[in-house]
Amino acid sequence: MKAIVTIALAAMSSLALAGGSDFGGGGGGGGGGSSNPSTQTTVLLNTAVINTSNGQGSAAQQNLASNVGTFTSSNTEDQTVSATNSLIKNESMFGGQATQNIASNVGSPGLYTTTHQIALITNSAVINHAGWGASAAQNISSNTNCITCD
Repeated sequence: MKAIVTIALAAMSSLALAGGSDFGGGGGGGGGGSSNPSTQTTVLLNTAVINTSNGQGSAAQQNLASNVGTFTSSNTEDQTVSATNSLIKNESMFGGQATQNIASNVGSPGLYTTTHQIALITNSAVINHAGWGASAAQNISSNTNCITCD
């Protein structure tokens, strides 16, 4: 598969894990009560992660190694997504909302958080699509306060 999107922000030879970790396709999730810094890691190899919604008021929200909404800004130290030969697709149609976050913080605390956000995406496709009156927001290794971007 030809690379549609290639983002090589850093070369990693090792990843030190501190505190809790999140390995797998659905990664991320909000912050909890812990004050220990953590690492969020999503590793995809020859994998498809597809999220869709259809209809007015529907939402397709995809979070890989990301904090979204209410979370403690000091909880996450490293956010890494490594995807090779994979498809990461999020879409909404007919008035819905598609939000895709890859190694990102979304919400007020994320704007004040110091993290290492790395997206290593090779020979893969990253697609966030909105059609027929839907809207889409995509964050890759970035922080934003726009959760729904209405």
